[in-house]
Amino acid sequence: MNVDLTSTFKDSRALINTWTDRYSREEYPKKVVMNTFYRKYATEILWSKALKNSYKDWETAYEPIKREYERIAQNEILPILESQLKSDKKVTTMRFSDFTSYINSASKGDKEAIKGIEYTYFLNRMFDELVIIWLSFVTSGTSRVEAVMKLTGAVIPREVPINSYAELENLFDQLGAEHYLRSLFMKEHNKQI
Repeated sequence: MNVDLTSTFKDSRALINTWTDRYSREEYPKKVVMNTFYRKYATEILWSKALKNSYKDWETAYEPIKREYERIAQNEILPILESQLKSDKKVTTMRFSDFTSYINSASKGDKEAIKGIEYTYFLNRMFDELVIIWLSFVTSGTSRVEAVMKLTGAVIPREVPINSYAELENLFDQLGAEHYLRSLFMKEHNKQI
């Protein structure tokens, strides 16, 4: 990745630590998955709203887009989150029901299931931050493909379709987001973060 997401990683770790302290072993896995979807649903709405705006440069675009994301999350998603999860509304490639067995296993103490849920949370936090930065580039005049190239350092064909949040997330996944996340975990493990 050509962007430093260390602060996103650190914020994610702080939230995971807070939730570990706040919730019982039985509650914790579901809360982490719920928060993953809370962010995904907000980013999905942000996608269409932010693309209607125009800014002079990506730095100018980033803060208002980030604030709009926070407003959407708080005012539009939080009030309906439970119903969205119950209806099993798909966001990108995921449904809440995809995590039912992990939540059940993790709530019974399965450490691998807990790690899987936490890893999914971290990875999706990175995807969603990349989307916000990508939106900042695109709303300031950078083409959709060029914005991906700036963020990842990859050279991709100009005709690659990027017409949805799911397509963009899939592209980031293919271009190394998960590898980058693993490097952040290694730095954390080695106490460099």
